[in-house]
Amino acid sequence: MQIDKLQSEAINFLRFPLIVGVVFIHNYSPIAFGGEVMVDAPFFHVFSELFSQVIGRVAVPLFFFISGFLFFYRTNFNAQVYTTKLKKRIRSLLIPYLFWNISFLVFYYVVTHIPAMSSWFKGVDYSWEYILSSLWGRLDETGTAAYPVAYQFWFIRDLMVAVVLTPLLYVLLKYSKGYFVLLLGLLWFWGFSIPYLGIRGFSMSALFFFAAGTCLGIYRLNILEVFGHWRKFSFGAYPLLALVDLCTKGTSYNVYIHQAGILVGIVFCFNLTAWLLKDRKVKTSAFLSSASFFVFAIHDPWLLSQIRKILTKVLTPDSDGMWTLLYFLNVILTVGIALLLYALLKRMLPRFTRLITGGR
Repeated sequence: MQIDKLQSEAINFLRFPLIVGVVFIHNYSPIAFGGEVMVDAPFFHVFSELFSQVIGRVAVPLFFFISGFLFFYRTNFNAQVYTTKLKKRIRSLLIPYLFWNISFLVFYYVVTHIPAMSSWFKGVDYSWEYILSSLWGRLDETGTAAYPVAYQFWFIRDLMVAVVLTPLLYVLLKYSKGYFVLLLGLLWFWGFSIPYLGIRGFSMSALFFFAAGTCLGIYRLNILEVFGHWRKFSFGAYPLLALVDLCTKGTSYNVYIHQAGILVGIVFCFNLTAWLLKDRKVKTSAFLSSASFFVFAIHDPWLLSQIRKILTKVLTPDSDGMWTLLYFLNVILTVGIALLLYALLKRMLPRFTRLITGGR
């Protein structure tokens, strides 16, 4: 298989499992889903930490990396190209961003006024200040991170900011010979966070990984060829780093192990995917790839949180095994229902579905 074709297939294949990783991240809870602390629940804690806080955490940085790479893929960057790509991103990013956040605001308002369902949601004062801040980002309980009302769309928001900044990134990366990426990487690794400055829509994770992908795109490097040099290393190092990350949770130095795990994890994901595709052990699914954005958009708070509440009431889990089962079942049902809804919408309302998923 030609290396460029393999790279394209690898990127398309990764979209769906990475979205499942995002669902696992949002399925995380250090306590039982009902709010009761589970002291004697080793399997529940180990699996939730491993899938949600270790393996799953590679997904979002990898999405930023892929987005930066594709923005400059086979492109001679100039003002005309920048304008054309911005127009395309309005359709693929901005319109879905506004649709899903506004639709949840409307849904949230309606549900809070239905007596039978209002107890499932907290009522809010729908002032214009609340609505506008909810569309871009409201500070969380810690006061250090700002999320839109459909909270997972912080990724799309920060990606849009990175896209707008691409001319600046292009100049800095082109003339620094990639050293600017190294600077961003060091800032990210050591925990420098832009939101602490009170700026919403900028994140060091977005800038670093988008810039890293951009750097490969600018110099027309093939991801699989670059990462392929560390194939054996990544196959051995990532499982070890993931295990160490899991075992050191709660320590002061875990953050550095976790960050290193993300970096090696990205290399590992590409190398593993390339190997599986090249040996025909897996195939890229056009349906799953195209459905990925819809799963991302609808999985929470529309499905994941609500299915969790229903499962907790129906299963009434009272043991380690039951809580572990509920943890995985929640992800399986959320992803499965989202895929079913996507298939139905795509068949019944194809134009509308393309609109709300950015033309995917």
